[in-house]
Amino acid sequence: MTINGLQKTWVRILLTVLTVAMMILIFCFSMEPADRSDQTSGRFTRQVIRRVYPDYESYPQERKRSIYDSIQHLVRKIAHFTEFAILGALLRLCLESWFGAGKWIPFAAWAGGTLYAGTDELHQLLTDGRSGQWTDVLLDSSGVLTGVAVTTFVLWLIIRRIKRKEQEKECP
Repeated sequence: MTINGLQKTWVRILLTVLTVAMMILIFCFSMEPADRSDQTSGRFTRQVIRRVYPDYESYPQERKRSIYDSIQHLVRKIAHFTEFAILGALLRLCLESWFGAGKWIPFAAWAGGTLYAGTDELHQLLTDGRSGQWTDVLLDSSGVLTGVAVTTFVLWLIIRRIKRKEQEKECP
């Protein structure tokens, strides 16, 4: 059983546009040279440091650098995971909107997202100051899997609720 609303033309188009837009966003982030990418993640890093280490400015320079590097690494990895989790959810919904419910849909969404993660890392090899890392492919693939799994679970809950309501209508 699938959710009927996913098969509507406007929903298919919207999900396709959102999926492609997410892929373009990921591509654009990967296209940023290392120094610009560091600036982007640096803004978030400084926000986290202000909240977690209120006395940060009073620390010795070496400790400040160590904290900054650790937090920035964590921010970048969380960003990778999150953007690919969103991609996984969108791929899952997009595929179901076009092909209906099928046991292969979650696997195809995960495989497609993982393939995109691999090409993203190859793309970073061609970007000034960036590196492609297989560990990032694993992290991104985990993000895709999480997005697919959460979306699959939410769809299952929705379908289960729809079935219950249908059963309640049939039985007075």
